[in-house]
Amino acid sequence: MGSPTLMKVSIIAALGSVLSLTLANFVTFHPNRIVAGKPFSIFESAGFAGAIPLILMLATILYAALSKSRGKWRWYVLGALPSIATALLFFTAGQAATRLSLEASPIVRVSLGGGFWIPLLLLPVILIDAIQNMGDWKLPSAAGLLSAIFVAILFASGFMDDLSLMKEYANRADRFIAELITHLALSSTAVTLAVLIGAPLGLLAQRRERLSGPTFFTLNVLQTIPSLALFSILIPLIAALTVLFPALKNAGIGAIGSTPALIALTIYSILPVARNTYTGLRAVDSAMVEAARGMGMTPGQRLIKVELPIASPIILGGVRIALVQAVGLTAVAALIGAGGLGTFIFLGIGQSADDLILLGALPTVLVALAADGAMQGLIKIVKPKGI
Repeated sequence: MGSPTLMKVSIIAALGSVLSLTLANFVTFHPNRIVAGKPFSIFESAGFAGAIPLILMLATILYAALSKSRGKWRWYVLGALPSIATALLFFTAGQAATRLSLEASPIVRVSLGGGFWIPLLLLPVILIDAIQNMGDWKLPSAAGLLSAIFVAILFASGFMDDLSLMKEYANRADRFIAELITHLALSSTAVTLAVLIGAPLGLLAQRRERLSGPTFFTLNVLQTIPSLALFSILIPLIAALTVLFPALKNAGIGAIGSTPALIALTIYSILPVARNTYTGLRAVDSAMVEAARGMGMTPGQRLIKVELPIASPIILGGVRIALVQAVGLTAVAALIGAGGLGTFIFLGIGQSADDLILLGALPTVLVALAADGAMQGLIKIVKPKGI
């Protein structure tokens, strides 16, 4: 299972995890939401009984990464322990928050520090490095699934409720769900419109090569416009249109809110879809197209039955890029009243509340990762055999 090589990436990530966990502040205790807090190490907040198992687990991962052993134990450690350590990291954080919040005022806040965030970011790096060396997803997938279930149980059971991030969520639970739905609706609608516009443009550029230059030049220019600048341009344009055509205003179209956000997100999403459609269709072997023509297929039949199935992985790759990009840009659209998870980010910035910022930022990252993973899975499913 894999060659006995020195895994430099895992070594650096594991060493960084151990050092940050032991030396950086694990949590910060705030008397209230506004006052600057006091940092606590993992030993001070979770106690030695809570800290030692996690440190030993990270040390074991580091030892396995340094080892050149051919034994299966090394791959079992690197394939399973990063996910288990991540779950234990969450458990230890919840335990630390509970210990610090005992007999304290209900308005206290316990926020997570670098000693938590750095290992949380580095452990997946170790896992990915292990998978690339192992060439096997079964053990990491099983460990990851079990660890994810364990973490979900921690949050669902209320074990993590003493963390300030969860207190921010508890205070805004109804609004959070509404903004999450808005975020998903905006990004998915924009990508759907981009597919309806971008795929035909890519097809047209591939069929009429002389149109490819002007088409992609225009799309590239639109792509380079900063998001805030594009929002600023769209607002007065839409406002002018609603004045000229009152029916637009009566239909609920406004210069502020979801309309300019949806237009901007769609514009940004068109280029990757059109470009990958063009590239995917050009990558189809001409001999296969000629064979289909020889069988008497019409141009439409050749497109639907031969070219699109072969080009679909590349086309869906463009949709994947557009979707992940749209999820991120939708957060910025909150600045013009479009709603979404970005609302919490900008509220947190205005109130100097770090955990309120995280309430918007972390779900945005998770949604983007989920969208990316789902699209990669779909690409593997639709990929024709032998390609």
